[in-house]
Amino acid sequence: MSRIEGTDTVVLGISVDDVQSHKKFQEAEKFGFSLLADTEFAVSKVYSGIMERFNASNRVTFIIDKAGYIRVIDENVDVANHGTDVVKFVEEHVPSELEVGQPAPDFIAVDQDGERYQLSQFRGKQSVVLAFYPKDFTGG
Repeated sequence: MSRIEGTDTVVLGISVDDVQSHKKFQEAEKFGFSLLADTEFAVSKVYSGIMERFNASNRVTFIIDKAGYIRVIDENVDVANHGTDVVKFVEEHVPSELEVGQPAPDFIAVDQDGERYQLSQFRGKQSVVLAFYPKDFTGG
């Protein structure tokens, strides 16, 4: 866990088991991260899907960056190497700090008319200027 924490990343485990089950499992396995109980299947339905015959979440890992964008979806989790794989995914796919000359992280943003823009749609086609300002001080 220390290598993952060193990347300024939070790890959360999620399953459809209840809180008491998670408490017992946590005590037995000594995980260094929190286990979230999704007993209503709300998170699992949106993210991992449900294995109907087992009434359980599919085993999937999502890496979500600080801006809230999903950077990696690992649907082929190798349980024995999962911690190492997570560190590798975070180090390779989640930008820590921006530096001149470094590729810009991809993002999706919506404009005032509801049109979506993804930075990667311009790559190789156009230069892009991002002009940030603290607030729109108009009255509307």
